[in-house]
Parts: sequence; structure tokens; C-alpha cells
Amino acid sequence: MKLSFSLVKQLAVPVVAAALIACQPASKATLADGQETEFNTAYLEQMGFVVESYQAAPMGGLIEVITNQGLVYTNADGSQLISGRIYDITAAEPVNLSDLSLNAMRQRDVAAWADSTIEYAAPDVKHVVYVFTDPSCGYCRQLHERLEDYLALGISVRYLAWPRTGLTGSAAKLLEQAWCADDQRQALTAIKQDQALPAANCEAPIADHYALGHKFGVRGTPAFVLPSGQLVPGLLPPQQLLAELER
Repeated sequence: MKLSFSLVKQLAVPVVAAALIACQPASKATLADGQETEFNTAYLEQMGFVVESYQAAPMGGLIEVITNQGLVYTNADGSQLISGRIYDITAAEPVNLSDLSLNAMRQRDVAAWADSTIEYAAPDVKHVVYVFTDPSCGYCRQLHERLEDYLALGISVRYLAWPRTGLTGSAAKLLEQAWCADDQRQALTAIKQDQALPAANCEAPIADHYALGHKFGVRGTPAFVLPSGQLVPGLLPPQQLLAELER
């Protein structure tokens, strides 16, 4: 995960603010070697992170923290931040241990938001994938045009909203209209074909999906979340997606 420019600017924490943070109560965290440490989430919170969970990192002396902006690592007391990946290099091929944690997080989160997706269910379901979509995205339209091919292979598609131009752009408004429609599947197809829909009149989960995508590391659409939790950016044709799912 790369830190945004606005986040990097906040690294220059004033001395007074740092002193106040240090005085706040800390929670106990257990490191990989079994030792307990005083872990203070306030440093991360000052930088704009929302801390969701933390545990010992695979690398000694570090804490692995799941936040609203994804995965980061800190030192034992939470006062220093590392943005990067940890690899196990003991085997013939390196294993990305950070990705394993991220995949588990994505699995939990998409399951929590499953009821808010627009689902196109395969007649004979073998796999379920989540896809972040934007109606103005050409590759998203191509995927949707071939939707029956995915369904025929036993791949159900659950769409999540991810307007590439942000929550104030036209794509966000179109997605809101689709999610507020009585027939969401028909409405989503319609907006991807430039057909007009009635104005939205509901509390659509567009902002929640958009935040979820940022947390997952989505940078464009379409973006697939596989049952393993793996994030795959870009358009995967039906047979290529099936091969990926059956690896």
C-alpha cells in the first residue's frame, strides 16, 4: 500500500500533539515472540487511519494493523509506521505473507457486504466473485455484455459500486439510481447501455462500497475479488477467470 500525498504531509506531527498522544492509554498487544507490549493506536488515528484490528506481524517486533486504508505495520508501541509487504523467503519461491492477511480481510469484508450487492446468479453456481464496477468504464461494459458467458460457466457475479471519478461525479449518481431501482439487475444493465433511469430515492450503499474498494486497494475498474480474497484488477474474460478460480 502506498501512502497518499496528503497522508505523507501529516507525518510531520507537532511535538505537542505527539506528547498528548503518548499520554493516552494504550492497549496490550502480543508480539510474535509472545512478549506483550503497550500498543497505542492514537498515532495512527491522528494520521486519519481508523484502526479495525491488530495482531503480531510475521516479522518479529512489528504489529500488523488492519485499517480503513488497508494493511500497515507499526513498531511495538505504534509510534512508527511501515508501509510495505513482508515475504517469507525460506522456500524455493517467496511467499507474500502480507497478501495472505489482506486476502483474509477481503474475504471477511465482502461477506459482510454481500446483501448490498447487485447479484447475477449462475444457474449452476460453482464460484462467486465480487466485481467493483463503474457504468462509464468501457471494460466494465464489455464484462457486462458477456455476463451470460460467465454465468454459463457457473460463475455468479456480485457487483459492488466504485465510481472512478469519486462520489460527486456522474457515475456515482448513475450507480445510485441503479441501486435504488425496484429491479436492480435491469437498472444496472440499463445504465451501462446509456438508458435513462428515474432519479434515485433511497439510501444507496455507493459511499460504503467506494470506501471498501479503497481499503482493498482498488485503483480502477473492473476489479475482481475472488473467493480466496485475492484482488485481481482489470478485465478477465470468462474462460480466463474460470482458470484463475480453478487454480
